[in-house]
This record gives sequence, structure tokens and C-alpha cells, in this order.
Amino acid sequence: MNFVKDNIEYHRDLNPAVWNGVDMAPEVHLALLKIAKVFVDYLELPGFQLQDIVLTGSNANYNYTKYSDFDIHIVSRYSDLDADNIVEAFYQAKKRIWNDAHDITVRGYDTELYVEDTKKPPVSGGVYSLLNGAWIKKPKHVPPDIDDSAVNSKVRDLIHQITDAISSTDAVHMKRIIDKISNMRKSGLAQAGEYSTENLAFKILRNIGYIEKIHKAFIAQQDQQLSLEGQQ
Repeated sequence: MNFVKDNIEYHRDLNPAVWNGVDMAPEVHLALLKIAKVFVDYLELPGFQLQDIVLTGSNANYNYTKYSDFDIHIVSRYSDLDADNIVEAFYQAKKRIWNDAHDITVRGYDTELYVEDTKKPPVSGGVYSLLNGAWIKKPKHVPPDIDDSAVNSKVRDLIHQITDAISSTDAVHMKRIIDKISNMRKSGLAQAGEYSTENLAFKILRNIGYIEKIHKAFIAQQDQQLSLEGQQ
């Protein structure tokens, strides 16, 4: 199976469901801002200092697919909370709860919210400020040179590892594979950007359901190990 062909695309124009040329459709702009405002209120942080609200990812670039979502980042300074050691974990927890609980779509695409630290901007070809209605980083139309063979090989290998880990019913093994895939993606983004073999492999695994599959299997196995059956 050619996973790249089925999951990776590059277009001549930005997503017409979102953009009129390089200008965001006003109704989409308003919808995304409304969603972001509700998410900020949901954080329930007195004195939360909002720096910006930005759209990143494939719907702010030429590589959107049917699997793309609206990757909305609420930009703030983690240091403002004076609790750097726990603030990222707090935001990650809030993000997961929100995204698990809500199923909000705009023009047929899912939305995903995340609190971004000003010190760690996203690795993305395009970044659009929803707050200011202007591009921070306008994407350049440069069709990527993708090594299909390397990406397909990486995906097949990771599918095998994920399948083996789930079959083992070993929560420790599953967590090791989850961490390995996460670190692989981070390394690929840092070294070669969005079109690195590692990041593309991760996106394909997410698109075809294997990331969700191993996360669910890990949680189910952990729950089973922590449960106590029977009566005293």
C-alpha cells in the first residue's frame, strides 16, 4: 500500500473552504474566533494574558487533505502563571478534556485547540493571526520532495510495532512505543520540518487510526491492571 499517495497531498491553492485566495473567508474567521473565545473561558484562569490566537498546520498551508483540522493555538506566556513546572501539564490536560468532549466542525473540518507558549512557536509553513486577521508567516508554494519509499517503510514498520505492542497486552511496552513515536516526530520536525519522513509517518498513522488505537489499548490495559475484582 502506498500510504503517501492516500494521505499526503499538495495543492496549487489554499483550501477554498477556508480561504478566498490568501484572505480568510469572513464567516470562517468569525467561527474560529468564537470557538477560541469559548476555549479561553473554559480554561478558567483569572488574569490569563492572551497574546494572540493563531491558525497553523495544513489548513494554513497548501498540504491540506480530507483529514486536516483547524489547528487553533491560543498564544500566551507560560511564565505569566509563575508555575512553569506544572503549567504545560495543566494546559495539555485541559486540551485533551476539551477536544475529547467537543465535536465542533467548521466547513466539515474538525477543530483542535491548544495553548501555545510564546517561547515555543509551532513548526509550520503557515501561521495566521486570527486575532489580527493577518498572516504572521505566509506559506510559500514549494511542492515538497518526499521520499515515498522511506515514508511508506517507516509507516509499515511502526504499524508492525504498534500491532505487536497491543497484542502483548503489556502496558509498559505500549507506553514505550507511544513515547518512541512522539519523540520520533519531534526529532523529525526539529531536523527537517513538516515534510520530514518522521512527521509524515506520524500524520499517516494518525490518519489511519493507529495512534488512537494504541492510546486506547494502553488506557484499557492500565485500567485493567489497576482494577480489583471480586469481594472481600
